[in-house]
Order: sequence, then C-alpha cells, then structure tokens
Amino acid sequence: MVKRSADQKLIRITNQNLIIDTIRTNESATRSSLSKTLQLSVPSVCANVDQLIELGIIRETGEESSSVGRKAKLLKLNNDFGYLVSIDLSNPCVTIAISSLKPEIVHEHKFDLEQFELERLTDLLLENIERILTAKQLPLDKMLAISLSVPGIVDSKKGIADCGSYLTKLGKVPFRDLIQRKYDVPVLVQKDIDAAVIAEMKYGVAKACKDVVFVSADVGVGLGIVLNGGLFKGSSQASGEMCKFVMDREERLDDSPKKRLVDLVSVGSLVQAVRSDLTSGAQSVVLNEAGGQIEKVDFNTIIRGTLANDDLCVKHVRECARIMGIAVTNMLLLLDLECVILGGGFVTLGPAYTDTLAADVRKHISSDLHIVNTMLKNKAVLLGGIAIGLESIFEEVLKERSVE
Repeated sequence: MVKRSADQKLIRITNQNLIIDTIRTNESATRSSLSKTLQLSVPSVCANVDQLIELGIIRETGEESSSVGRKAKLLKLNNDFGYLVSIDLSNPCVTIAISSLKPEIVHEHKFDLEQFELERLTDLLLENIERILTAKQLPLDKMLAISLSVPGIVDSKKGIADCGSYLTKLGKVPFRDLIQRKYDVPVLVQKDIDAAVIAEMKYGVAKACKDVVFVSADVGVGLGIVLNGGLFKGSSQASGEMCKFVMDREERLDDSPKKRLVDLVSVGSLVQAVRSDLTSGAQSVVLNEAGGQIEKVDFNTIIRGTLANDDLCVKHVRECARIMGIAVTNMLLLLDLECVILGGGFVTLGPAYTDTLAADVRKHISSDLHIVNTMLKNKAVLLGGIAIGLESIFEEVLKERSVE
C-alpha cells in the first residue's frame, strides 16, 4: 500500500513537472492543449493543474481569444512564485543576479575579487548574497535555488568544482556543501562555459541549433559543447578544456611543458606579447595611453588600440585569432558542428579578432557553418545558470510541497 502511494505520488510529480515545463516553454497553455500535447487525460490534467494553482506555481490569466464556443482559460507560470540566484564566477568581477521565473534578471550586484581574497571566496559569496537579499527585501522562503557557474572542471552531481582560470590555486571546492550550510535550497554548480552555451540556445543566437559550441577566450580559454541538443560533458566531466590543447611539436630534452593554447591565446598572453614588442622599441598608441610605462599596458588599453586600428595591437590580435582558428578548425573537423559562438573578452577586440578567426576557419570548413558572436555577451553565463536552474527546481519544489 505504501509502495503504491509512493508510485502514485511519483507519477503525479512527473506529470505536474511536464505541465509546468510545457507552460514555461510555450509561455501559456490551456487544459485541453496540455492534454493533447502531453497525451494525458483531461481529468488528469485538470486535477494536476488545480493542485499547481493551489500551490501558486501556475495561475489562470484570462481566456484564449482564438477558441470557438466556450472560451478556455489560459494558464501561465506565476513569475512571482519565487526567485533564483545566479552567480557568475567566470572572471574576477563576480556578478550575482536575482531572476524571476520569467526568466528575467530583476536585480544584479557586482563585486571585484582580488587575488588576496581568493581563499575567502565562499564567505564573500555568502556575504554578497545576503547583501542583495537584504537590500531588495527578498524573503528567504521565496528563494528556490542558487545556481553557480564557475571556470574549471565541474562535477555537477556532487557540486564540486576543480577550479580553473584565475581560480586555479583554489583547487577542488565543494561549493554545494559550503553554500548549503547557510541556505537550505538546491545549489546547482556548473561550468561557466556550459552555462553560456545553454543560454545562447535558450535565449540567444543558437535557438534553432542542436550541435553547437561556445568558444571563449578571456583570462582562460574554454569550450561549451552541445551535441544533439544536450550538453556533452565527457566521461570525467572534463570536456571542453580547450585551454590545454597542445600547440607545440618541438622535441624537448628537459621536462619543460609544451606550449598550450592558453599560453598563446588569452588575456595574459596577448598583453605579454604587446609589452614584449614595446620593450623592443615598437611604437603604439597604447604606450602613450599608459603614460610611457610599458607595465601599465593592459587588456583594456589593447582593446582601445585595436578598435583604433593601431598596427601593433591589430597585428597581435590577428595572430591570436589565427591560432584560435586552428584549434576551432580541428575541433570542427572532428565534430562536424552547425554553429560556433564566439564569446569572452576577446570578442570586444572587434573584427580584427572575430572576422580573422572566422575567415581562417572557412578556408578549411566547407559546410554551411554559422560562426557568430555571442548575442547575450556578458549576460550569457548568468542567464545560462538561470536556465539550468529552471530545468530542475520544480521537481524539488513539488517533492516538498505537493499535496498528498
């Protein structure tokens, strides 16, 4: 008897989750359209919809204008049912966003993470989450989930990240356990580039695509891969570690490491290359902007120099684009994808980077490949974290609050 009751509850939760997902995906639905779409009986749909309305997850918003005869009530997700917290750790300017269920970012808070503060990362995250919740007077009982996107190799099932990029020195961090000590809600942990590619497929430039990669060059180099509509994470959750691509065929007599892609295409490598030429006597507007002090030339000055068509900056940016083009070309020859999305800080360098990369790839790839810039830009990771959260939170909510 207990087993049958448990089975019935599982079936009910599964059906209710399907109803929520259908309404969320289509923005609205009627009871009859849900019955047809999900192939559930009308009485079953009505009973489950009534429970979801009682729980406050969905609401009736009016009548379907196109219906003939008796007009059917339209059902929509109640965007005020609760909120999600999405955290973007992809770069040292950490962003925490609050999203409704629409999904829509309604509040955003940023703070800079200095190198000497890395060891305090979890405490700083919790402090800043608390700051935004207090400032916006958001009740804790309305928080549905916290979604954290981090660079590195991420075991999403365990909520542990083997941090990469500027967080590398932290090693493995059990983010889920650390955050759940304070907030008793589901904590989702995913790779930042995985979040970015999901966002572009849900809300951005790749809505119609099933085989997509998001290529990011910034402080580090990363790759988010979607095959046949689903994230590809690999056997050990380590797919997309493009930064470790070996780009060096030289024989070495000692144990010194071979050059990797990140050693040739990243913010650090670009700045170093420009500074090296300046030290050798090359002329550039960036040196004037830095007051003649080579050590003050940084990525932001190189962006401005590149957009102003400074010869030295453009030369090095195009070289980075050609190197990245080689890596992208080899990946495409292996996977035969339909869309490549370019993201990360390097996209802000403009056509010298994006057009050069695309042109080099097209020399070798003859298919109808789309190479496009991110549409969501610096919001991609945040929105991806929200999208991933929305895919999973309602099952947990229904388990906790479903009527017996």
